[in-house]
Amino acid sequence: MAKTKVLKKDLERIALKEIRGFPGGESVVSVEIKTLSDGPPGISWELYVSATKHADLEVLQEAARKTSYRLKRHYLLQPSP
Repeated sequence: MAKTKVLKKDLERIALKEIRGFPGGESVVSVEIKTLSDGPPGISWELYVSATKHADLEVLQEAARKTSYRLKRHYLLQPSP
């Protein structure tokens, strides 16, 4: 399967939508993608989630893990122009 190249801001928007779709994900306020210096280009990034103080951290960690895995299978992070 071919991967689609996306800009960081677009991938963050996609990740936010997906995580909010998980039960308990409604408490997510924002997501941020931070690129890593090591590893394959395009998939060397981590997903950081910010949520309200009443969020269930275990639920959000699992949602972020699954979302990150799924996004890395379908998208390549395109370098900023």
